Amino acid sequence: MSFSEDFVFCLKPRCPVCRQGRLFKPFTVEAVEKCEKCAAPLGLHDVGDGAAVFVLFVLCFSIIPMAWAVELMFAPPFWVQILIWSVVGLAMVGVMLPSSKAYIILLEWRHLKRDMED
Repeated sequence: MSFSEDFVFCLKPRCPVCRQGRLFKPFTVEAVEKCEKCAAPLGLHDVGDGAAVFVLFVLCFSIIPMAWAVELMFAPPFWVQILIWSVVGLAMVGVMLPSSKAYIILLEWRHLKRDMED
């Protein structure tokens, strides 16, 4: 599997084994206990805060320079800046957090599956 295939796979998080069952419980980013299609034990994966830290770094290093650039070019009112960057930030979190957690689980499954089967 290539990185581009993994990237596309993580945009719509599915089971890393069969690639058909849902990876997360509805409206959360918590992994399901078992895949509904192949019964793979997905609840054993403990991603912890790794994905959240990654998303935080990306957001901080991207949104703040963009907000600063908009301020310097257009000088909108403060409430417009808050509105714009709150929406952009929440949208980025909504896409990046499940995707990054799915990628970490995919990597864990690929490289640590021997340890989880024991």
